[in-house]
Amino acid sequence: MTNEELCLSIATVISNYRNGEFGEYDKAHVWRWVEQFDVDERQIVLQETNRILKKNFISRESFNKLVDAIISSQVVYGENKDNYWNSVSLLEIQRKGSSQKELNDIFCSKLSEVYNIDNIINCESREYLYIDDFIFSGGRVYSDLSFWLRETMPNECRICIVTIGWYLYGQYSLKKRLEALISLLGINVELEFCSFTNRRLENRLFRKDFSEVFWPTSCVEEIPEVVNYIEEHGYDPQYRVENGIKNSVFSRPRREEYEKILLKHGLKILGFSKNNSRVVKPLGYHQFNEFGFGSTIFSFRNCPNNNPLVFWWGDPEAPDWHPFSKWYPLLQRDTYGD
Repeated sequence: MTNEELCLSIATVISNYRNGEFGEYDKAHVWRWVEQFDVDERQIVLQETNRILKKNFISRESFNKLVDAIISSQVVYGENKDNYWNSVSLLEIQRKGSSQKELNDIFCSKLSEVYNIDNIINCESREYLYIDDFIFSGGRVYSDLSFWLRETMPNECRICIVTIGWYLYGQYSLKKRLEALISLLGINVELEFCSFTNRRLENRLFRKDFSEVFWPTSCVEEIPEVVNYIEEHGYDPQYRVENGIKNSVFSRPRREEYEKILLKHGLKILGFSKNNSRVVKPLGYHQFNEFGFGSTIFSFRNCPNNNPLVFWWGDPEAPDWHPFSKWYPLLQRDTYGD
């Protein structure tokens, strides 16, 4: 595909992003974004961005499929479907963002249509359902549920956490932290996790060579800015090692170069501001990982800040003095905190 065709392909995927809130996401928009990269980098950026968007862009249709899957999943409702749906409480306790309310609205509409059941949000029950789009580090879900558990102290109940997908370490960490909290509080709460199996992506350290996130190889140290960044922060990066094995997200011939380009420009973006939080990393927000979380998941609602900065940093309406004016985003976010 030519660069023009790739721009059009990307625009087709993201055309309904946030229902056009930030303007028309057409071919010209994509080209304006990719022009910020060096001329010899643009084709790789377009090829790989097109690839991962086609694989990992969560559309509104994905939300609808999740709702249908929840209603028909025995993992969710257990042995007695009718009793479960007649007694379940749908948690709406998300303290940041609107994804949960949006999903709950879709879910309640469908449940009313199928079972004629209404008014199930935040009721007292022995069966609770927490729905969200995706688990990245698990921090947001833990924050929501830990606050709710401490406030309500539910006992003899089950909480089913349902998402479209998750990163494996994020889900593992979340489960362990919630189990520890439940034990500390001395309450009897059973946890259940449910998602589409093909949306469970690898990001565990011991499986870094098979990772499905942006996880650079040592070739990035060819970039002086990367070496300076490592030395400035005293980092000791755990690099991915090429193994030649097919990856479900990245293409084998272009992955190394793609990661290198996004890291280079992510560092450039970091340099626009002198007051970055320590969690702001070139490959996405993360507390621990040196280069960032490196998420490859996108959503029509909002681009996760766990994704590389090159995708979402910036605001074309920002004044010239503001750091956000220095980069034109492919998928603009409506908030830069959290």
